[in-house]
Amino acid sequence: MKTPDPDILNEMVRRIVEVAHPLRIILFGSAARGEMGPDSDLDLLVVMPDGIHRRRTSQALFMALRAVDIPKDIVVVTQRDVIEYGDNPSLVIRPALADGKELYHDGCR
Repeated sequence: MKTPDPDILNEMVRRIVEVAHPLRIILFGSAARGEMGPDSDLDLLVVMPDGIHRRRTSQALFMALRAVDIPKDIVVVTQRDVIEYGDNPSLVIRPALADGKELYHDGCR
């Protein structure tokens, strides 16, 4: 499997939007590059409005996505995190923004 199943991605995006109402969802890592292997997981950067509680949001997303039967790594950040740390080469935000594929964007906010 080089790329993720579009149906699985669509279901994950649907559940994330339903539970958390993010600003953006970005697929990054091997799945975004089309290089998934048998041990790969799906890496998603979920960008939330400022003021949310990252850990509670992560927990809610974990619960909402537990039935989606694929290994996944969900990283929750705020818009302020993206602005302040988006250029930091030590953090996952930078490669996610630079090389990731946007799966969802809330154009209303």
